[in-house]
Order: sequence, then C-alpha cells, then structure tokens
Amino acid sequence: MQIAPQRVHIGLIMLALCGALQIAGDTDTKQTKKPPAIDLPAADGGANAKWLSKMDDEDRKLLAEKLGKPIVPASPKVEWFGGAAPTSFTNCVTVIQSALDKSTGLNVSEKLKKDLPPDVKFVVIMSTADAEKTKKQLEKKAPLLIALDPDGAWSTLLGLPTKPTNIVVDKRGNIRFAGLTPSGMKRACVFLLGEKSDVADVGANPSGVGTSPNGAISSGWGPKSNVTFPTFTNSVSTASDQRGNQLIPFFVQEWITKQPQFNNKLLVIDFWATWCPPCRASIPHMNQTATKFASDVVCVGISDENKSAFDAGMAKNKLNVASFTYSLALDPSNKLSSFFQVKGIPSCAVVSSDGIVRWQGQPTELDDATLTKLVTAQKSLNASTKKK
Repeated sequence: MQIAPQRVHIGLIMLALCGALQIAGDTDTKQTKKPPAIDLPAADGGANAKWLSKMDDEDRKLLAEKLGKPIVPASPKVEWFGGAAPTSFTNCVTVIQSALDKSTGLNVSEKLKKDLPPDVKFVVIMSTADAEKTKKQLEKKAPLLIALDPDGAWSTLLGLPTKPTNIVVDKRGNIRFAGLTPSGMKRACVFLLGEKSDVADVGANPSGVGTSPNGAISSGWGPKSNVTFPTFTNSVSTASDQRGNQLIPFFVQEWITKQPQFNNKLLVIDFWATWCPPCRASIPHMNQTATKFASDVVCVGISDENKSAFDAGMAKNKLNVASFTYSLALDPSNKLSSFFQVKGIPSCAVVSSDGIVRWQGQPTELDDATLTKLVTAQKSLNASTKKK
C-alpha cells in the first residue's frame, strides 16, 4: 500500500511539533526548580549561602550569636579617625569591616567601600598590637571612617574574630548579616536599603527620646559633656558590666502604662518578669525609688514576656497596674536586655540623659545615697547643656 507524499509531510510536521512542545515542557519544568535568586536572602531571612565567605566554624559561631541583636555601641576607649563617630546606627545601613593594620585589612576595606551603594555607611574597626603606632599613622592619613579599638573590647562585643571580616547592620540598628564575601556584602546592602524603617531618628537631642508608630524609641542622647559622674565598683553578677558605655537606642515593643517623659532625667531600667519571685519582691523598693525621686528620675520595668503571659502572671500573683508607681513595658525581642547580656533577673541599670550607663546591680542595691549622687551629677549635666 502506498502513502500519499502529502500525508508523509504532515506526519513529519506533527512529530516535529510534538518534539518542540516536549522540549519546551522540559525547559519550563527545569525553570521552576531554579535555586533562589542570588540577590535575595535565604527563605528564613538569613544570609544567602552564596553571600557567605569561608571561615573557621568557631569564628562563624561567634558571629551567628550576634545576628538579630542590636549593635553594641563603641566603648569610650575607641578613638575615631577620618570623620566623626556615628551618633546612631538606625535609619541607615552600615557595614563594619574589621582590620588589623594597613597591610592586612585597610587596603582591602578601601576597595570594598568603593563597590558598595553610596547610601551605605562604612566603618573600619581596627584592633592592633601597637595601638600608639597605628594612632600616629591614622592622625596623618585616615582614608576611611576608622574606629581604633585599642584593647579589642568593641570587636569582642560585636563577635568579630581576629581575622578581618564584616557585619552588616540594618535600619533598625540590628546585626542582620555577618561574614560576607565582597559580592555578598553588596547584595545584602542593596536588599537592606530597600527595606522600610519604622524607627524614629531624633538625632542629638538632649531633651529626651522620640517615638515611632510601633513604640520604638530612639535614644536622642545628647552630646558628650565634661561633667564628672560618680563611678561604682559593686559587683554586676546578673549582666555584662556596661558602666561607662553608651546605651543603644532605647526600645520597648509595647507600653503597659502610659509612656513616660524622659526629658533631662536619669533613666532607671529594671529587667523583671511576673513569674520571678525576687523581681516581685523588688517592686516595693522600686515604687519607693520612683516616688521619692519622681522629679529627677524615670523608672521603667521591662519584661520580656508577651502580653498574654504578662497578663496571666499579673493575675496569678494578684498584681495590677495600680500596684506600680513606675512605668511598665514589654519587649519579647530582648533588645535592651541583649545589650546588657542579662543572665538573671531582676537586673537594674541607671543611664544618664547623655546615654551613658552609670550604674548596674540589683534593684534593691540602688539605695537613696547612690541615687542622690547620680541625680546631683545629672543636674550638673543639665546645667552645662543649657549653657551651650
């Protein structure tokens, strides 16, 4: 039996079309299985695996412990070259690159900065074996904004290992990514620049704090003064000793009571929780302190409980808002307690209006004599601010 030539041609054409459709189908299937875009973080919000540089497991672990936490401000020992020290790490994206000296980090840092978007702030933190020699070199020429960390204390608090590496801080002042390659750093910065910020930035304002729509507060710490505050050597067993350091922007997630006015007053922070018996035992002392020093001190009790747990704990222990003469707030994110590295509660801290931590200890250890000394120094600070 013979087959007409036309039918042969039509059959070949149909086979060709089926083959083309099959290939297209295979291509579409492969496209749906593409890995995540290299310009985006991982699905859990962490760094894209392609952004990460190679480093020792122990160094990576140190950096990972800082992710998601507020950046710890530089200690007073840190000296700045090539520009003024940052007044805030909020409402901007900041890269902090560690370096040991010019030959093992600073030259690399200059190249890194040139490849980043212009809106990114870039800080080099240097810890050297010979700080005095490095200081003389930087006084002659500092090609970047450089923080000379003479004893390496700030680097340690940031989790930066001895080898040069980096951290990237988001607009909320939290460490979002760390240990990135140059390409990964650029991609992380572009991503973070696209995020919206809900933190109010009031700048250097000695009058107090500013509030964002969700209750976040930027510190508004004023400029440093020459007023001498008393120093204390009591043991700080329940937290890291931050006395003499600048507090990060004050933050609470939710106010239980009315938000207080912080204007030119000492801030007393009490980290506590409704489930904690020693914390509850400290309430009368905190009430007495808040009442006696009401004109000069703002006391805030901060619990890391969520609202439902807090309400249940208050009811269980027969407490209500009227049981407190000071302000109450919640922060399950532990922003401030992370700064103080609180290991046990209650834990108390006193901060002057310029944002410096002046005292730490147990709430009941904050007696009238200690607070009177701090109030006297705060009044001198207020007077010096008015003269300026």
